[in-house]
Amino acid sequence: MRRLALGLALAVAAPPAVRAQTETADLLRQAQELYERLEIERALPLLRQIVSPSWPHEITKEQRVQAYTYLGASLVLTGVRDSALLYFRGAIERDPFTDLDARRFTPAQLALFRQARRLTFAVAVRPVAAARVDPRTERATFTVVTTHVASVRVELRPAGDQTAVVLFHDVNDGLREVPWDGLLPGGHLAPPGRYALAVVGRSQLVSRSDSMQVYFTVAHEAPPLEDTLPELAPDQLLPERLNASAGRKDLLKGLGVAVGALVASSVAANSDLGRDGRVLAIAVGGMAGIAGVSALLNARHERDLPASVAENARRRTARLAANATIARRNAEKVAQTVLVILPAAGVGP
Repeated sequence: MRRLALGLALAVAAPPAVRAQTETADLLRQAQELYERLEIERALPLLRQIVSPSWPHEITKEQRVQAYTYLGASLVLTGVRDSALLYFRGAIERDPFTDLDARRFTPAQLALFRQARRLTFAVAVRPVAAARVDPRTERATFTVVTTHVASVRVELRPAGDQTAVVLFHDVNDGLREVPWDGLLPGGHLAPPGRYALAVVGRSQLVSRSDSMQVYFTVAHEAPPLEDTLPELAPDQLLPERLNASAGRKDLLKGLGVAVGALVASSVAANSDLGRDGRVLAIAVGGMAGIAGVSALLNARHERDLPASVAENARRRTARLAANATIARRNAEKVAQTVLVILPAAGVGP
């Protein structure tokens, strides 16, 4: 009693859409059980009730396809082949992947179902399954189907781009697995983004074409890349030329030292420095002045500083070598990129 009360409480509390689908699922399950017990006359009313326009509950595409399939199979057993053929065709039109298991259905049912496939043309592609694909050793696989022999073109296109990769273009009959190596035209790895997988087919038995497309996203999974070293800043390089302005600066420095020494010797003319001290101060001032003048004379004409040029060249070469090593390591990391494929919303005709 407790379980019954709990079940009733859950049924009352469930959202209307869930209760509606449960009603359809329960009735469909009853019909299937009757069919398996070969109680066909009891199964048929339940199946017709489910697909009737007056059925008050929600029915999914998968449930309708299943009901049509069992209706067709049941009517074959009762000898009503024309109606059975119509229901088989209805199931195939709604889901071209629909098929009968040869272990569960009779040869007569299988033969009529094959006839329905010949009369009904449709193409389909299964929603893309989530996958991690290493382009070096693995392939992504897409599953497409045609209800009968047809000319088929399967192409992949980045969203918003007219450039397409043709994955298959040939005659096909039935189920086919179409591989993709993860590359776009030119041999480039597919960049991250949204993609459309389109299937277009033209029947070789009836005058009809059909198409369908599904969407998926691609992301990259790779080790983090290293940043290259920036250009050397001016303060990281030595001056490579001696110019006149530098000589003038040295002259001013030398004269400043000389004047300071002379002033110091004059101010300290008393016995604080003594004769020897004054002589030393005058000598220091003179030498500083001479050094400044010499620097000015040497810098009258601009010239290169070979030692600085060589050192700067060494630093630049070291930077280029370091960046080349970083670029090589980054290329090795990029080569390890794995494609992460995920289904995306959207289905088009």
